[in-house]
Amino acid sequence: MTAAGDRPTRWIATALALIAGLGLASVHWLGLVAGAALVALPQRTTARGVAAGVGFGLLALAATAASLSLAGGLDVALAMTRPLGVAVGVAVVGGVVGGLARGVV
Repeated sequence: MTAAGDRPTRWIATALALIAGLGLASVHWLGLVAGAALVALPQRTTARGVAAGVGFGLLALAATAASLSLAGGLDVALAMTRPLGVAVGVAVVGGVVGGLARGVV
C-alpha cells in the first residue's frame, strides 16, 4: 500500500513530512523545496501536491516570522521591503517547485 492509498495513511505521512520538512527548511533554503516535495508526495493528484507545497512554503514563512517575533526582530524584517519580497517569493516558488515532485512520481 502506498502513502497515497487511504486517507489516514496520507494524513500521517503528510504530518511526518511536514515535521521533517520544517527541520530541513530551518537548516538551508533548499530545505523548502525538499520539504515541499515531501509534503506533496502523499497527495492524490499533482494539483493537490502543488497546493500542499505552497502551503508548506507559507507555513515555513510563518514559522520564520514567529521566530523573528520571539527574538524581537520582526519589525526590522518587515521594514526591509525588498528582502521581505524575496523571502515571500522564495517560500512560494520553492513550494511550487517542490510540489511539482508529485507529478514526477
